[in-house]
Amino acid sequence: METVLRGQRLFTTRLAIGLVQGLALYLLYSAYEAKAWPATNGLAFAPLTMVCLFIPTLLISALGEMTWQKVARWAGIALAVLAALTLFDNWSAWPVDWNFIKSGAEPHVTPSPQLIVSGAASLFVAHALVVGGSIDHRFRASYPTHFDTAWKLAVQLALAGLFVGAFWILLFLGAGLFNLIMLGFFQRLIRHEWFAFPVTALATAGAVHLTDIRPALVRGARTLLLTLLSWLLPLITLIVGGFVVSLPLTGLKPLWGFGHASALLLAAAAALVVLINAAYQDGDAERRPPKILRWSGSVAALLPLPLSVISAYALYLRVAQYGWTVERIWMAAAVLLALAYAGGYAAAALRRDTWLTWIERWNFVMALAGLGVVIALFTPIASPARIAVANQVARLNGGKVTAQKFDFDYLRWKGGRYGRDALTTLAASADAFTKKAASYALRQTARYAVANAAAPSFAAHLTVYPRGQNLPASFLAMDWNKEQRLWLRPTCAGLGPCDAILADLDGDGRPEVLIHQNQAISLQVFHEDGAAGWSQAGRINIPPICPKLLDALRQGQVGTVPPPVQHFNDLEFGGVRYSLHPDEAGREYPKCPGQR
Repeated sequence: METVLRGQRLFTTRLAIGLVQGLALYLLYSAYEAKAWPATNGLAFAPLTMVCLFIPTLLISALGEMTWQKVARWAGIALAVLAALTLFDNWSAWPVDWNFIKSGAEPHVTPSPQLIVSGAASLFVAHALVVGGSIDHRFRASYPTHFDTAWKLAVQLALAGLFVGAFWILLFLGAGLFNLIMLGFFQRLIRHEWFAFPVTALATAGAVHLTDIRPALVRGARTLLLTLLSWLLPLITLIVGGFVVSLPLTGLKPLWGFGHASALLLAAAAALVVLINAAYQDGDAERRPPKILRWSGSVAALLPLPLSVISAYALYLRVAQYGWTVERIWMAAAVLLALAYAGGYAAAALRRDTWLTWIERWNFVMALAGLGVVIALFTPIASPARIAVANQVARLNGGKVTAQKFDFDYLRWKGGRYGRDALTTLAASADAFTKKAASYALRQTARYAVANAAAPSFAAHLTVYPRGQNLPASFLAMDWNKEQRLWLRPTCAGLGPCDAILADLDGDGRPEVLIHQNQAISLQVFHEDGAAGWSQAGRINIPPICPKLLDALRQGQVGTVPPPVQHFNDLEFGGVRYSLHPDEAGREYPKCPGQR
């Protein structure tokens, strides 16, 4: 007979799972620090890490809602899928990582941040669907059940996070009290990993249990949160509606000057969807929101569609110009889901039946679609690295971009295993430049050495202004490998071109070279000092996203102004001379011309 664990038995089981999870994470952490197995093999370490991080939490949550037999089956399926996705994530990555703390290269054994975030979100959605289906004994539970299950889980996790945070604050407070009387054992205890991992996992399990046996507490917190969020719906509807109405007057051109317009538009669309659901809640007619919220919700349901269409168009323009990249493929997945959500919500707003009832069915469909998209992205079906590398190499082989302008370093740092294989093939090319540039990219070990002046293709990424002028021959001939401080080298990262602006800043008749990357907030200024060659003289802060300012620089509309007189003498003590600089708190940073 299948039964659901209750009472003391459920509490003990949850604490036991939490303890085992904490000990497992501690052992994995210790192996990683000691560079011992399984941390020497990414195909073993990464799946174990993901499984130990998420599956115990899934078990702890599910045991209070499902029979232990169903919990075991669901946990087994989740474990298998998560492990498979992690295996591919690790296999498809570049085999070596750059450790910034230790300033050295080490084998790639950890899950990618994208997988951790996507895996957590996907498990949340899948778990809510499975638990809801189990409660109603069917594949697609009723909407009130799905609503109650998902929001209960979200509030439980949020409260558990607050509980664990408060728990550790009290531990550090206790350590401070003992330190007052010169007893440091407590502080040393809580800093040990063998203590921190199990205790944190135990606290999390206990918090989930406490919130589970106090459903009124969770329901009250959920009701309060949704009520507050629902009254933000008229505000965001007014803001986004005003934006959409203004677009015919301003046109889309101002959007293209903003570096992350698509991401901002999609964030606005996501906010609309969340707030619409906060107002709709479980769709119960007795709890139907006031008219102002229903009107706002009907208008808001139409607004994600134009936002998503504009995002799709912006993405299309970038892909047509520069091809697919890993980031653009992730953006394409987000745009695809946004368009689907927007279409369904617009249809719900236009239907004449009960207010927005259609979103109940559509939310379920989109939950399954989202899970499908995540699985596709972390398998060969739609691997961003595979698609991006294939597209960029095809552009090179098809003549859409010359070898001199091709970003070989992008394949090194964003292409993973596929990038390595492509660079290995290109390094055997008959073209001398392609062979040299691909070989150089394969040898890179430090992330921020990418696309610097030591790279063979660096100069090809630069567009020199004013037009018609050329970079000084001595600048191009400079051996920047001698500069060990990578941040002092000229850099131009990414697939897009960078600007090299020539301007005489010191009045010696020889131009300085100002390097500007796309959307950067500063200019790298390089000065030639006789036999010493070129070096970075400093940086000039400029306002971000200001096409007018950059156009003035590119057209040579540059003047020089003597610096202000220093009103304070330098201070000398300890054999060192110090100068007074303006107070950072009161400093006004430059603004774009015309900006208020």
